[in-house]
Amino acid sequence: MRRSFFLVVLLLTPFLTIAQTAAEEVISDASYPQAIAYLEQGKAKYNEGDYRSAVIAYNKALELQDSLVDAYFQRASAKSILQDYEGALKDYSAVIRLDPAYTSAYYYRSYLKHELGFQRDSSLQDINIAIDLAPNDAKLYARRAYIKAHTFDLEADKINHTSAIEDLDKAIELDSSNPEFFRQRGFSKSQEGETLAAAADFEKAIAIDPDNADNYNERGLIRLKIEDFQGAVEDFSKAIEIRDDQEYLFRNLGLAKYNNKDFYGAVDSYSKAIDLISEALRTEKFDRAYKFKLTNAYIMRGASFIALRKVYEACADFSQSYELGEKRALNYLKKYCRP
Repeated sequence: MRRSFFLVVLLLTPFLTIAQTAAEEVISDASYPQAIAYLEQGKAKYNEGDYRSAVIAYNKALELQDSLVDAYFQRASAKSILQDYEGALKDYSAVIRLDPAYTSAYYYRSYLKHELGFQRDSSLQDINIAIDLAPNDAKLYARRAYIKAHTFDLEADKINHTSAIEDLDKAIELDSSNPEFFRQRGFSKSQEGETLAAAADFEKAIAIDPDNADNYNERGLIRLKIEDFQGAVEDFSKAIEIRDDQEYLFRNLGLAKYNNKDFYGAVDSYSKAIDLISEALRTEKFDRAYKFKLTNAYIMRGASFIALRKVYEACADFSQSYELGEKRALNYLKKYCRP
Protein backbone atom coordinates (compact mmCIF):
# COMPACT_ATOMS: atom_id res chain seq x y z
CA MET A 1 0.00 0.00 0.00
CA ARG A 2 2.83 2.40 0.89
CA ARG A 3 4.57 1.69 -2.40
CA SER A 4 1.45 2.46 -4.47
CA PHE A 5 1.02 5.76 -2.62
CA PHE A 6 4.49 6.91 -3.62
CA LEU A 7 3.82 5.75 -7.18
CA VAL A 8 0.76 8.00 -7.37
CA VAL A 9 2.77 10.95 -6.03
CA LEU A 10 5.52 10.34 -8.57
CA LEU A 11 2.97 10.13 -11.37
CA LEU A 12 1.29 13.37 -10.30
CA THR A 13 4.47 15.39 -9.76
CA PRO A 14 5.36 15.90 -13.46
CA PHE A 15 1.83 17.12 -14.21
CA LEU A 16 1.91 19.54 -11.33
CA THR A 17 5.25 20.82 -12.54
CA ILE A 18 3.97 21.23 -16.08
CA ALA A 19 0.87 23.08 -14.84
CA GLN A 20 2.99 25.38 -12.71
CA THR A 21 5.33 26.09 -15.62
CA ALA A 22 2.39 26.79 -17.92
CA ALA A 23 0.97 29.27 -15.39
CA GLU A 24 4.33 31.02 -15.15
CA GLU A 25 4.47 31.24 -18.94
CA VAL A 26 1.00 32.78 -19.05
CA ILE A 27 1.86 35.38 -16.44
CA SER A 28 5.12 36.26 -18.16
CA ASP A 29 3.41 36.55 -21.54
CA ALA A 30 3.27 40.17 -22.67
CA SER A 31 -0.41 39.81 -23.60
CA TYR A 32 -1.44 38.70 -20.13
CA PRO A 33 -1.96 42.19 -18.61
CA GLN A 34 -4.10 43.23 -21.58
CA ALA A 35 -6.16 40.03 -21.28
CA ILE A 36 -6.78 40.74 -17.59
CA ALA A 37 -7.79 44.29 -18.47
CA TYR A 38 -10.43 42.96 -20.89
CA LEU A 39 -11.57 40.49 -18.24
CA GLU A 40 -12.10 43.31 -15.75
CA GLN A 41 -13.85 45.36 -18.41
CA GLY A 42 -16.18 42.43 -19.02
CA LYS A 43 -16.97 42.16 -15.32
CA ALA A 44 -17.74 45.87 -15.17
CA LYS A 45 -20.09 45.66 -18.17
CA TYR A 46 -21.75 42.58 -16.66
CA ASN A 47 -22.38 44.42 -13.38
CA GLU A 48 -23.90 47.30 -15.37
CA GLY A 49 -26.29 44.87 -17.04
CA ASP A 50 -24.68 45.32 -20.47
CA TYR A 51 -24.25 41.60 -21.14
CA ARG A 52 -23.52 41.85 -24.87
CA SER A 53 -20.62 44.22 -24.26
CA ALA A 54 -19.46 41.93 -21.46
CA VAL A 55 -19.32 38.99 -23.87
CA ILE A 56 -17.32 41.06 -26.35
CA ALA A 57 -14.80 41.96 -23.65
CA TYR A 58 -14.51 38.33 -22.52
CA ASN A 59 -13.99 37.30 -26.15
CA LYS A 60 -11.07 39.71 -26.43
CA ALA A 61 -9.59 38.44 -23.18
CA LEU A 62 -9.74 34.85 -24.42
CA GLU A 63 -8.29 35.75 -27.81
CA LEU A 64 -5.20 36.92 -25.94
CA GLN A 65 -5.19 34.19 -23.28
CA ASP A 66 -7.29 31.13 -24.06
CA SER A 67 -6.68 29.55 -20.65
CA LEU A 68 -8.34 32.25 -18.49
CA VAL A 69 -10.78 30.19 -16.46
CA ASP A 70 -12.61 33.21 -15.04
CA ALA A 71 -13.22 34.61 -18.51
CA TYR A 72 -14.93 31.39 -19.62
CA PHE A 73 -16.99 31.27 -16.43
CA GLN A 74 -18.08 34.91 -16.60
CA ARG A 75 -18.83 34.63 -20.30
CA ALA A 76 -20.99 31.55 -19.64
CA SER A 77 -23.05 33.53 -17.15
CA ALA A 78 -23.53 36.41 -19.57
CA LYS A 79 -24.46 34.03 -22.39
CA SER A 80 -27.07 32.34 -20.17
CA ILE A 81 -28.74 35.69 -19.54
CA LEU A 82 -28.66 36.38 -23.29
CA GLN A 83 -30.26 32.93 -23.82
CA ASP A 84 -27.23 31.58 -25.70
CA TYR A 85 -27.54 28.36 -23.74
CA GLU A 86 -25.44 26.23 -26.08
CA GLY A 87 -22.61 28.76 -25.86
CA ALA A 88 -22.94 28.86 -22.07
CA LEU A 89 -22.73 25.08 -21.83
CA LYS A 90 -19.57 25.07 -23.94
CA ASP A 91 -18.00 27.71 -21.72
CA TYR A 92 -18.82 25.85 -18.51
CA SER A 93 -17.30 22.73 -20.09
CA ALA A 94 -14.17 24.74 -20.92
CA VAL A 95 -13.94 25.83 -17.27
CA ILE A 96 -14.17 22.21 -16.13
CA ARG A 97 -11.56 21.12 -18.66
CA LEU A 98 -9.13 23.76 -17.41
CA ASP A 99 -10.04 23.38 -13.72
CA PRO A 100 -11.74 20.05 -12.87
CA ALA A 101 -12.28 21.22 -9.27
CA TYR A 102 -14.32 24.32 -10.19
CA THR A 103 -17.48 23.48 -8.23
CA SER A 104 -19.65 26.33 -9.53
CA ALA A 105 -19.08 25.28 -13.14
CA TYR A 106 -20.55 21.85 -12.41
CA TYR A 107 -23.46 23.46 -10.56
CA TYR A 108 -24.40 25.81 -13.37
CA ARG A 109 -23.79 23.27 -16.11
CA SER A 110 -26.11 20.88 -14.27
CA TYR A 111 -28.68 23.67 -13.93
CA LEU A 112 -28.61 24.41 -17.65
CA LYS A 113 -28.76 20.75 -18.62
CA HIS A 114 -31.86 20.24 -16.51
CA GLU A 115 -33.62 23.39 -17.69
CA LEU A 116 -32.89 22.55 -21.34
CA GLY A 117 -34.31 19.05 -20.95
CA PHE A 118 -31.10 17.06 -21.13
CA GLN A 119 -31.14 13.50 -19.83
CA ARG A 120 -31.79 13.34 -16.10
CA ASP A 121 -28.61 11.37 -15.44
CA SER A 122 -26.45 13.98 -17.16
CA SER A 123 -27.60 16.84 -14.94
CA LEU A 124 -27.41 14.63 -11.85
CA GLN A 125 -23.88 13.55 -12.72
CA ASP A 126 -22.67 17.14 -12.69
CA ILE A 127 -24.37 18.03 -9.41
CA ASN A 128 -23.06 14.83 -7.83
CA ILE A 129 -19.50 15.87 -8.73
CA ALA A 130 -20.16 19.32 -7.27
CA ILE A 131 -21.33 17.73 -4.01
CA ASP A 132 -18.22 15.54 -3.90
CA LEU A 133 -16.10 18.68 -4.28
CA ALA A 134 -18.05 20.73 -1.73
CA PRO A 135 -19.95 18.36 0.60
CA ASN A 136 -20.87 21.15 3.04
CA ASP A 137 -22.57 23.42 0.49
CA ALA A 138 -26.30 23.31 1.26
CA LYS A 139 -27.45 24.75 -2.06
CA LEU A 140 -25.95 21.80 -3.95
CA TYR A 141 -28.15 19.31 -2.10
CA ALA A 142 -31.16 21.55 -2.66
CA ARG A 143 -30.41 21.70 -6.37
CA ARG A 144 -30.08 17.93 -6.60
CA ALA A 145 -33.39 17.62 -4.76
CA TYR A 146 -35.01 19.96 -7.30
CA ILE A 147 -33.82 17.80 -10.19
CA LYS A 148 -35.12 14.66 -8.48
CA ALA A 149 -38.48 16.28 -7.73
CA HIS A 150 -39.00 17.42 -11.33
CA THR A 151 -37.76 14.50 -13.42
CA PHE A 152 -38.90 10.91 -13.78
CA ASP A 153 -36.63 8.32 -12.16
CA LEU A 154 -36.70 5.26 -14.43
CA GLU A 155 -35.11 3.06 -11.79
CA ALA A 156 -37.69 3.96 -9.15
CA ASP A 157 -40.43 4.13 -11.84
CA LYS A 158 -41.68 7.43 -10.44
CA ILE A 159 -40.69 10.97 -9.58
CA ASN A 160 -38.55 10.26 -6.55
CA HIS A 161 -39.76 12.75 -3.96
CA THR A 162 -38.52 10.51 -1.14
CA SER A 163 -34.93 10.89 -2.34
CA ALA A 164 -35.49 14.63 -2.86
CA ILE A 165 -36.66 14.96 0.76
CA GLU A 166 -33.48 13.22 1.96
CA ASP A 167 -31.37 15.76 0.08
CA LEU A 168 -33.41 18.63 1.51
CA ASP A 169 -33.01 17.23 5.01
CA LYS A 170 -29.26 17.50 4.46
CA ALA A 171 -29.53 21.01 3.02
CA ILE A 172 -31.56 22.16 6.03
CA GLU A 173 -29.10 20.48 8.40
CA LEU A 174 -26.36 22.59 6.81
CA ASP A 175 -28.41 25.80 6.53
CA SER A 176 -31.71 26.13 8.37
CA SER A 177 -32.09 29.81 7.50
CA ASN A 178 -32.97 29.37 3.81
CA PRO A 179 -36.76 29.46 3.28
CA GLU A 180 -36.43 27.94 -0.20
CA PHE A 181 -35.20 24.67 1.30
CA PHE A 182 -38.31 24.40 3.49
CA ARG A 183 -40.56 25.35 0.57
CA GLN A 184 -38.99 22.69 -1.64
CA ARG A 185 -39.26 20.05 1.07
CA GLY A 186 -42.86 21.03 1.74
CA PHE A 187 -43.66 20.57 -1.94
CA SER A 188 -42.14 17.08 -2.05
CA LYS A 189 -43.80 16.07 1.21
CA SER A 190 -47.12 17.25 -0.19
CA GLN A 191 -46.58 15.12 -3.31
CA GLU A 192 -45.87 12.13 -1.05
CA GLY A 193 -49.12 12.69 0.83
CA GLU A 194 -47.41 14.00 3.99
CA THR A 195 -49.87 16.87 4.23
CA LEU A 196 -49.31 17.96 7.83
CA ALA A 197 -45.52 17.72 7.52
CA ALA A 198 -45.71 19.76 4.32
CA ALA A 199 -47.81 22.42 6.05
CA ALA A 200 -45.22 22.63 8.84
CA ASP A 201 -42.47 23.27 6.29
CA PHE A 202 -44.47 26.04 4.62
CA GLU A 203 -45.07 27.57 8.05
CA LYS A 204 -41.30 27.65 8.59
CA ALA A 205 -40.73 29.19 5.16
CA ILE A 206 -43.26 31.94 5.98
CA ALA A 207 -41.66 32.57 9.37
CA ILE A 208 -38.26 33.06 7.73
CA ASP A 209 -39.49 35.00 4.70
CA PRO A 210 -42.93 36.54 5.30
CA ASP A 211 -42.74 38.72 2.19
CA ASN A 212 -42.51 35.89 -0.36
CA ALA A 213 -45.77 35.27 -2.24
CA ASP A 214 -44.86 31.68 -3.10
CA ASN A 215 -44.75 30.69 0.57
CA TYR A 216 -48.38 31.69 1.04
CA ASN A 217 -49.38 30.15 -2.28
CA GLU A 218 -47.92 26.79 -1.30
CA ARG A 219 -49.61 26.84 2.12
CA GLY A 220 -52.83 27.84 0.39
CA LEU A 221 -52.63 24.77 -1.84
CA ILE A 222 -52.26 22.60 1.26
CA ARG A 223 -55.31 24.26 2.80
CA LEU A 224 -57.26 23.60 -0.38
CA LYS A 225 -56.29 19.94 -0.15
CA ILE A 226 -57.55 19.62 3.43
CA GLU A 227 -60.68 21.65 2.52
CA ASP A 228 -59.83 24.62 4.70
CA PHE A 229 -61.22 26.90 2.01
CA GLN A 230 -61.36 30.07 4.09
CA GLY A 231 -57.73 29.57 5.11
CA ALA A 232 -56.82 29.04 1.45
CA VAL A 233 -58.61 32.27 0.49
CA GLU A 234 -56.60 34.14 3.12
CA ASP A 235 -53.29 32.67 1.94
CA PHE A 236 -53.88 33.35 -1.76
CA SER A 237 -55.13 36.85 -0.96
CA LYS A 238 -51.96 37.51 1.03
CA ALA A 239 -49.84 36.21 -1.85
CA ILE A 240 -51.62 38.58 -4.25
CA GLU A 241 -51.17 41.45 -1.83
CA ILE A 242 -47.42 40.85 -2.15
CA ARG A 243 -47.43 40.17 -5.88
CA ASP A 244 -50.43 40.92 -8.07
CA ASP A 245 -49.00 40.12 -11.51
CA GLN A 246 -49.12 36.31 -11.40
CA GLU A 247 -52.10 34.67 -13.10
CA TYR A 248 -51.79 31.41 -11.17
CA LEU A 249 -52.35 33.23 -7.87
CA PHE A 250 -55.67 34.60 -9.15
CA ARG A 251 -56.67 31.19 -10.50
CA ASN A 252 -55.89 29.60 -7.15
CA LEU A 253 -57.81 32.32 -5.32
CA GLY A 254 -60.73 31.81 -7.71
CA LEU A 255 -60.80 28.10 -6.95
CA ALA A 256 -60.64 28.72 -3.20
CA LYS A 257 -63.48 31.27 -3.37
CA TYR A 258 -65.57 28.96 -5.56
CA ASN A 259 -65.23 26.14 -3.03
CA ASN A 260 -65.95 28.62 -0.23
CA LYS A 261 -69.25 29.48 -2.00
CA ASP A 262 -68.10 33.05 -2.72
CA PHE A 263 -69.11 32.94 -6.38
CA TYR A 264 -68.95 36.68 -7.00
CA GLY A 265 -65.43 36.66 -5.61
CA ALA A 266 -64.57 33.68 -7.81
CA VAL A 267 -65.80 35.53 -10.92
CA ASP A 268 -63.67 38.53 -10.01
CA SER A 269 -60.53 36.41 -9.43
CA TYR A 270 -60.95 34.40 -12.63
CA SER A 271 -61.57 37.62 -14.59
CA LYS A 272 -58.23 39.00 -13.41
CA ALA A 273 -56.52 35.71 -14.26
CA ILE A 274 -58.04 35.78 -17.75
CA ASP A 275 -56.83 39.34 -18.29
CA LEU A 276 -53.28 38.47 -17.24
CA ILE A 277 -53.12 35.30 -19.33
CA SER A 278 -54.62 37.01 -22.38
CA GLU A 279 -52.11 39.84 -22.16
CA ALA A 280 -49.25 37.40 -21.82
CA LEU A 281 -50.41 35.42 -24.85
CA ARG A 282 -50.56 38.63 -26.88
CA THR A 283 -47.03 39.68 -26.01
CA GLU A 284 -45.14 36.44 -25.42
CA LYS A 285 -44.83 32.95 -26.87
CA PHE A 286 -46.19 30.23 -24.60
CA ASP A 287 -46.82 26.53 -25.07
CA ARG A 288 -50.15 24.73 -25.12
CA ALA A 289 -50.02 24.17 -21.37
CA TYR A 290 -50.23 27.92 -20.85
CA LYS A 291 -53.16 28.18 -23.26
CA PHE A 292 -54.90 25.46 -21.25
CA LYS A 293 -54.76 27.76 -18.23
CA LEU A 294 -56.83 30.28 -20.18
CA THR A 295 -59.46 27.80 -21.34
CA ASN A 296 -59.72 26.38 -17.82
CA ALA A 297 -60.16 29.87 -16.35
CA TYR A 298 -63.06 30.48 -18.75
CA ILE A 299 -64.69 27.19 -17.72
CA MET A 300 -64.30 27.95 -14.00
CA ARG A 301 -65.63 31.49 -14.40
CA GLY A 302 -68.52 29.99 -16.37
CA ALA A 303 -69.19 27.53 -13.54
CA SER A 304 -69.20 30.45 -11.10
CA PHE A 305 -71.74 32.27 -13.28
CA ILE A 306 -73.91 29.13 -13.30
CA ALA A 307 -73.83 29.10 -9.50
CA LEU A 308 -75.04 32.72 -9.62
CA ARG A 309 -77.72 31.74 -12.17
CA LYS A 310 -76.21 33.99 -14.78
CA VAL A 311 -76.61 31.55 -17.66
CA TYR A 312 -75.97 34.02 -20.48
CA GLU A 313 -72.56 35.01 -19.10
CA ALA A 314 -71.73 31.38 -18.34
CA CYS A 315 -72.51 30.24 -21.88
CA ALA A 316 -70.36 33.04 -23.28
CA ASP A 317 -67.44 31.73 -21.24
CA PHE A 318 -68.05 28.10 -22.21
CA SER A 319 -68.23 29.15 -25.87
CA GLN A 320 -64.98 31.10 -25.58
CA SER A 321 -63.25 28.11 -24.01
CA TYR A 322 -64.54 25.80 -26.75
CA GLU A 323 -63.43 28.17 -29.51
CA LEU A 324 -59.94 28.16 -27.98
CA GLY A 325 -59.83 24.38 -28.37
CA GLU A 326 -61.07 23.06 -25.03
CA LYS A 327 -63.28 20.08 -25.88
CA ARG A 328 -64.53 19.72 -22.30
CA ALA A 329 -66.42 22.98 -22.75
CA LEU A 330 -68.79 21.26 -25.18
CA ASN A 331 -70.27 19.25 -22.30
CA TYR A 332 -71.10 22.46 -20.44
CA LEU A 333 -72.58 24.02 -23.57
CA LYS A 334 -74.85 21.01 -24.08
CA LYS A 335 -75.92 20.97 -20.44
CA TYR A 336 -76.56 24.66 -19.79
CA CYS A 337 -76.85 26.46 -23.12
CA ARG A 338 -79.43 26.39 -25.87
CA PRO A 339 -78.38 25.00 -29.25
